Amino acid sequence: MNAFSNNLTGFKPEPSEMFCQIHNERMVKVLGRDTCKTCAREFLRKSEAEHAQELLESTRKKRVNAAMIPARHASCGFKNYVASTQAQQYAVGQCKKFSGDFVKGQAGNMIMTGRTGTGKTHLACAMIRNILHLGGFARYITSEDMANSIANAWTQPDSSEATEIYRFAEYDLLIVDEYGLHDQHENRLKLVHKVLYSRYDAKKPTIVISNFTTDELSKNLGDRLWSRFQHDGLTVVECNWQDSRIEQY
Repeated sequence: MNAFSNNLTGFKPEPSEMFCQIHNERMVKVLGRDTCKTCAREFLRKSEAEHAQELLESTRKKRVNAAMIPARHASCGFKNYVASTQAQQYAVGQCKKFSGDFVKGQAGNMIMTGRTGTGKTHLACAMIRNILHLGGFARYITSEDMANSIANAWTQPDSSEATEIYRFAEYDLLIVDEYGLHDQHENRLKLVHKVLYSRYDAKKPTIVISNFTTDELSKNLGDRLWSRFQHDGLTVVECNWQDSRIEQY
């Protein structure tokens, strides 16, 4: 310990003749400056609160970045989803419930099926944003990108298929979008299914989004995987309404 540290250790504030105009209490001299103890404590508490808020905001940003929400859907929420029909309102209600159940540790799996342009990805990203706001963790990825990521590991010296599958199995919630669109090559489909099996074994909830009908999706997944997908509870959201991207005449 150096001489400066020794001086600090033995340092004692001296009484001051000044009074704090805010707290009407006698001040003390600290390193030659008149200081109010209550002001100093309040400043410290404020600094600690601001630091805690900065850490919270930093953590939130990291969770948002890690979720990999597509830029087009970064602002998608339940409030800006146009639910003009009873079926759409039901879908929103189911997605809100799933988000709340997930944060409580009570969520099973979910499938969202229906034609393109019905807002399935919007609702999925709204769920992610809601979950992040409530303090949970989630990851969005398309089925094709996930299969490519695992397949590319075969050519990487510091990675492997098993490592990539484990990585996708570890996310608290994984949302697999566009299942059945560009992943139907036998080898790629097997990789996607391996992730779904691994997540089942790890008891991690998964959301699968597809343009297939529910019957088509169950057949494509196969009896064994479909059975496992229902084991811990399955929420089915069927989006059977018009494509909102195309103007209706």
